[in-house]
Amino acid sequence: MSNEATEKTYNEDYYHTLLSIGEECIDESNLQKLLTAKEHFIAYDGFEPSGRMHIAQGIFKAVNVNKITSCGGTFVFWVADWFALMNDKMGGDLAKIAVVGEYLQHVWKSAGMDGIDDPEKVRFILCSDAITKEADAYWTQVLDVARRFNLTRVQKCCQIMGRLENSLSGAQILYPLMQCADVFFLKTDVCQLGKDQRKVNALALEYCNKIKRKNKPVILSHHMLMGLKAGQEKMSKSDPDSAIFMEDSNEDVIRKIFNAYCPLTVVEGEIPSNNDDLKNPCLDYIEHILFNTPNFTFVVNEAEGKSYDAYSPLFHDFVNSKISVDELKTALAKHLNLLLDPVRQHFTNDERAKELLNLVQQYKREDKNKKKEVKFEHCPLPNGVEARTHVIVLPDVNPLVSYSQIMTVSAAIRKRSSTNEKATLLIPDWSSFTINSLLDKKTIQAYYDVFLWGLKVLGKVDMTTIQIVTQSTMILSHPSEYWLTVMNAGRALSLAEVMMEDLDGQSSSGCVVARLMHIADVMTLRPMSVMYSVDLLNEVHTLESLIIKFNERVVSSTSTSKSLQVTFVKTPVIDLRLKAEREINDVASYEYYLNDAANCAKSKMRKSFCEPGNVSFCPVIEFVKAFCGSEFKIVRKEENGGDVVYSLGGSSSVECNDVTELVDDFKRETLHPGDLKNSMATVMLDVMTDVEKGSKSNKSISNAFKCLKAFDKKVAKAGKKK
Repeated sequence: MSNEATEKTYNEDYYHTLLSIGEECIDESNLQKLLTAKEHFIAYDGFEPSGRMHIAQGIFKAVNVNKITSCGGTFVFWVADWFALMNDKMGGDLAKIAVVGEYLQHVWKSAGMDGIDDPEKVRFILCSDAITKEADAYWTQVLDVARRFNLTRVQKCCQIMGRLENSLSGAQILYPLMQCADVFFLKTDVCQLGKDQRKVNALALEYCNKIKRKNKPVILSHHMLMGLKAGQEKMSKSDPDSAIFMEDSNEDVIRKIFNAYCPLTVVEGEIPSNNDDLKNPCLDYIEHILFNTPNFTFVVNEAEGKSYDAYSPLFHDFVNSKISVDELKTALAKHLNLLLDPVRQHFTNDERAKELLNLVQQYKREDKNKKKEVKFEHCPLPNGVEARTHVIVLPDVNPLVSYSQIMTVSAAIRKRSSTNEKATLLIPDWSSFTINSLLDKKTIQAYYDVFLWGLKVLGKVDMTTIQIVTQSTMILSHPSEYWLTVMNAGRALSLAEVMMEDLDGQSSSGCVVARLMHIADVMTLRPMSVMYSVDLLNEVHTLESLIIKFNERVVSSTSTSKSLQVTFVKTPVIDLRLKAEREINDVASYEYYLNDAANCAKSKMRKSFCEPGNVSFCPVIEFVKAFCGSEFKIVRKEENGGDVVYSLGGSSSVECNDVTELVDDFKRETLHPGDLKNSMATVMLDVMTDVEKGSKSNKSISNAFKCLKAFDKKVAKAGKKK
C-alpha cells in the first residue's frame, strides 16, 4: 500500500492519536492497515487485582483508554484474577481477588474514564468467568502456545511477573503462556500494555509466525512511570512511598512529592537535553501524567503568570534553573491533587467504594504477614465416573500403535478383572496435544479410537468391564475447578521441581504443563493406583514424587484431601520388540503395529533377533507367551526332530503363558531359531489376518488408520526439516 493510498483511506488524526499513547509501537504500518480495514477495533490490557491502584494505572490508563475509544476502539479490561492467583497475590484467595477487581472499576470510573458504562467503548471481563464459559477454546489455545515454545524462551517473559527465572513456581510458567493466549482469545487488534510487557507481546508475534497467521496484533506499549525515589526506574507497590496512589490524601501527595528525587543535572556543569539521562521522576510525572491530560496547562506561579502549555519549554526552564525544585514540586503536587480529588471524593461519598477500599487495605495488611498457603479442593468428577478405581493412563499419541502397547495395557486390565477390581482407562488427549506441536484433535481422536479398538480385537478385552475417561471430557465437565487444581499444583511446586532432571531449557513448555495436568488428573480421579503405559513409564518416578510433594504442601478444608493415598504401579511391559535397538530409518521392522498388513507377518518374524541359545533377549519367545494360548506347535522336518508341541498351561484367551520347557530347549540349542521363528510366523499370520479383516470391515477404524498414516508422513517431513 502506497503512502498516498493510505492517506486517503485511514483517519490520519486517529493514527497520530493512537501513536501518542505508545512509547513504542510494533509496527506503525500495521496500525495504518488496521485503521484502514476496521472502523471499530479491539484494544486490551490485563490487570492483576493485586491491591491499591497507583496513578499510572489510574489516571494514565484512563487518559489512554479515552484516546482509544475516541478513535473508534473498544477497550477490554482483562481483570486477571487467575493471573493474580498464580502470582500468589492476596494469598491466592480468589474471593479477595474479586473484591480488588471491583475496586479497580470504581477507581477508573471516578478517574474520568469515558464510556465506562458503555460496553461498546469499555468492557470489563473477569478472566475466570470468560475462560470457564469458553474453556475448550481458551485452554486449547494456551496448550498450543505451550507446545510451540521451549522453556528458555518462555522463562524470558517472566519479567512480566517481577520474578527472577530461578525463583519461579511451576504455576508461573503458565502465566506468560496464558497471557499470550489472551491476545487471541479476546480477538485483540491492539495490545495496549506497558513496555514491561514487551517480551510476552513479542511472544505473541512469534506465535503468529509459527502458526502462519498474517493478521498480527499491533503492539502499542506505553511508558513505564518512574518510582519517586532515586534509582527506581519503575514504581513499586511494595514501597508505598515510591508512587502516588489514587486515594492518597492531599497531605500524602505533598509529602511524597517533596520527598521525591528531583535532580537538575547528571554531570555537574552539563545541562541534559531530555529526561532519559536525568531520570527525574517529578519531570516524568509532569510529562506523562499531567501533559497527557487534555488541554493541560502547567501553572508554576499563578501570581506571576508563569505557566506552560507544553512539556519541552518547562523542561528547558527547569534544567536551566529558571524554575526552582521547590516551585516545580509545589506546582506538581497541586496539579496531582486536582486530578485525584474526584477519586478521593468518590471513595469518601460512595458507600460501596469506601467499603471496597477498606477491604483492599485490610487484605494487604493480612497478606503482608501471612505465611504462603496453597488451598486445594478436589475437582468434581464428571457424572457417572467413579473415583477410587485403578487408573491406567494410555500412551501419548504416536503415529503407530504397537502390539507391545496394546498387550501391556490388556494385561493390566485383566489383572484388575481377575480380582474383581474396577479399572479406569484415562485417555490423555489434551496432554498429548500439549507435548506435540504437530498434533490436531482429529489425529488424537483417531489414535485413541484405534488404541481402544486394538484392546478389543487384539488384546481380547471385554470393554464393558472397564471405565473409560477422556481427559478433555473430565476437564470440560468442571473446567474452572480442574485448572485451579493445575495452578495450585504449580503454586505448590517450584519450576525446578516440576522439570526434575530430565527437562532442560530446550524442552517444550508443554512438557511442564503436561506434568501439572497429570497431577490434576490424579487429584481429580482420586484413584487407588495409577499405571502409566509403555511410553510413559519414565514419568512414573517423576509424577509420583510431584504428587507426594503436592499432597504434603496443600491446605484443605476437608479431611480427605490430605489423606489421599495413591500407589504407582509399574506393570511389567509385555516386550514385543523384534530387535534390541530401534534403527532410525527402520522403525517398521522394530515392532508389529496395528496398521501392518497381514502379509508382512512372516517376513517381520523371520527378520527378528533370535540368537541360538540366547534366552536373555529372545523376542520370539515373548510372542509365544503373548499369543499362543494353551499350546505351541513347532513344525519342522523329521531330520530336524519332527514336530513338537509345547504345553503352555494357558487358555485360549490372551495370556502370559508358561514357556519353561520351550526356553530350556532353546537354551540347550535343541530348538533351532529358524524352526522357532517359522512356527511363530504362522501364528502371527493368523493373528494379523484377523486384525486386518477387522480394520477393513470397520469404516471408522479404517479412516482412523488413514489419519494416522497422514500424521506419520507429517512427522517424517518435520524430522527432515530439522
